[in-house]
Amino acid sequence: MSDPVTLAVTDHVPLAEKSRYEALVEELHQLFQAQQGFLSVDIVRHNRPHQVEYTVLSRWSDQAAATQWQQDTAIERKLAEIKTVTGGTAQIVEATGLGMWVDHAQGLAPKLPPVWKRVAMSVVAVYPMLMLLMGLSAPIIGGLPQPIQVLVIVIVLSALLTWPIMPWLEKVLRPWLEA
Repeated sequence: MSDPVTLAVTDHVPLAEKSRYEALVEELHQLFQAQQGFLSVDIVRHNRPHQVEYTVLSRWSDQAAATQWQQDTAIERKLAEIKTVTGGTAQIVEATGLGMWVDHAQGLAPKLPPVWKRVAMSVVAVYPMLMLLMGLSAPIIGGLPQPIQVLVIVIVLSALLTWPIMPWLEKVLRPWLEA
């Protein structure tokens, strides 16, 4: 079985077109759900004074599934409609397996660092943050049952790892990761 593939699509949408864009993207996601190998989709919104930046993360079971949907004419039409709202082509980044955590060198084909380096980077990110969160959260959530305490810490830690910790750490460790 091959690794799952994540597609990150970033669009910049004028505030006046926000509702129309979101409706079109919802229709697109319904079309995705009918595709073989579709796993999930998440949307990250970043509001700016004059526009909204959307990053849509779609997950696919493998490379074949991540490209096969592009041949569907209904999806092609929906993407054309979305393009009229955004005014241009979206920025698309593809990552295999855990590749969303780690960027690749400019101009080179995406290639993940060795597993041991990715594990080391994760430990460097997780352990200090976990210790810090456990200490800081104890007075606030210490009276809750332990499974609930762990859940709260995991939610906060996951959010912090996704942004800003792992992207920052990847930039700092990039020379070592690519060596």
